[in-house]
Amino acid sequence: MALMLYLVGPRAGGKTSVFDALATTPEGVHCATKGAHRLDTVKVPDARLAALRDLFQPKKFIPAEVTFVDVALPTSTKSQSSYAPLNAFLGEADAFALVIPTFPTANDDGTPAQPASLLESTLLDLAMADLEKIERRLEKIDQELRRGQKQALPERAVLQKCKDAIEAGSAIRSIGLTPDETKLIASFCFLSQKPVLVVANTPDSDPDGKETAAALSEACKAQNLPLLAFCAPLEAEIAALPAADQPAFLADYGLAEPARERLIQAAYRTLKLISFFTVGPDEVRAWTIHEGDDAVTAAGKIHSDLARGFIRAETVPSTILLEHKTHAACRELGLLRLEGKAYVVQDGDVIEIRANA
Repeated sequence: MALMLYLVGPRAGGKTSVFDALATTPEGVHCATKGAHRLDTVKVPDARLAALRDLFQPKKFIPAEVTFVDVALPTSTKSQSSYAPLNAFLGEADAFALVIPTFPTANDDGTPAQPASLLESTLLDLAMADLEKIERRLEKIDQELRRGQKQALPERAVLQKCKDAIEAGSAIRSIGLTPDETKLIASFCFLSQKPVLVVANTPDSDPDGKETAAALSEACKAQNLPLLAFCAPLEAEIAALPAADQPAFLADYGLAEPARERLIQAAYRTLKLISFFTVGPDEVRAWTIHEGDDAVTAAGKIHSDLARGFIRAETVPSTILLEHKTHAACRELGLLRLEGKAYVVQDGDVIEIRANA
């Protein structure tokens, strides 16, 4: 299942140009559509996985994937959040890439728009969509309570906690819900509970945003939000070049990697994701899990039967396997480990699960 990264932000902020920078290839812009929204699924670049492919020469090679979604905003009203009509659709996102322009732009009333203010207003818009949903659910629960039905009291307590936070100007993701509280409201897929990565869409005169994104950077620090800056039209132009020509043009602007790769890496850091690998002559594949996940969780990612029948995980770092070429060589040197259920999977582990059928 691809990681779903939804591009949101103020109108005329450059979401579409950012999407084009991510979806452009030398063959053109690759995308599908879902209603008015545009989607593009890309492979996650990983030099370790590519080296394992070259070593094992498998029949199938399956990198991890990320789907970028260019969210088309509906016409909004003063009484409703711009995102409220999209609640169900946006609920499918794993995280939001919040695109904020740092080039000159204007508010709806024609006054100059400030990037930090655009960030604040967009975050507020997402939270207000949650507030509308919370208030509807609280009203229904209160009706049930008046009829003597008290099953939803724990849920009500968590929803009230979320409501209080939003009305105080906070996001749900910042209030420190317990695992049990999080489980109680998981079905709502609240927008202000989702991780946010801010993307500064900069002018080509300041591609790294050092000048134009300074105030936005301070605002992100205050909100504890990660920030990535790039010039979308420039990145799209470079992405359209033949692959062999792109490194030189990137280097001219002091860039080591294209925006697509930098955004994927930033999303993985924001979501605290890591990769482990399964290898063999049939298939070399990357699997995505969260930092701190144990071996049983990793087994379940491959197949639920492996988690249920888990015995041991045969584990070796990909760097060690690439150095010694085979599992047999790693085993002879004592570098191949047998780990139990509690083993915390490390980024880059090559794992083979031993399980009861």
